Amino acid sequence: MTIPARSGSSSRGGANFFTIEPEASGSPATGSSPGQVTCVFDTWLGDDLIRAHPVLMVTTPVKRALLGLQGASGFEITRARVSTSQFFREHSPGKRLPPFWAIQVRGHAGRDDLGLTAAGILVVSRRVLDVLLDFRIGRAVLTQYAPGRSASRRTKG
Repeated sequence: MTIPARSGSSSRGGANFFTIEPEASGSPATGSSPGQVTCVFDTWLGDDLIRAHPVLMVTTPVKRALLGLQGASGFEITRARVSTSQFFREHSPGKRLPPFWAIQVRGHAGRDDLGLTAAGILVVSRRVLDVLLDFRIGRAVLTQYAPGRSASRRTKG
């Protein structure tokens, strides 16, 4: 089931956009059917917005809040299948995962409510950020989006 966001864009201008690097929790499962999002969790520290590179996922309450935004743009939401790795089961015995939904980001960074930079960094509008801040995203790294400036991931060096 695909749930598209309503068309139309929201905020304008770089000052109204932010980059988010969500909690990293796993990876896409190998051998998934085309068009189906399946991820294997190695860890989950409880955030409602996570990344299993390259997949971005949210819990059901966040999905509902995002779809409730009037005129939201730049994304579609589909059901994700999730499972846990042996590592997860050994280190988090009895921990259960909530349902997760995959977000396909289709928008342009700095223009739509959700977009990706050329480097694959997630950019959200201020109103999406305001929604996300009502949920658990404590492990996400947030920064002001500066269009035109080369956005690069932090590296160890």
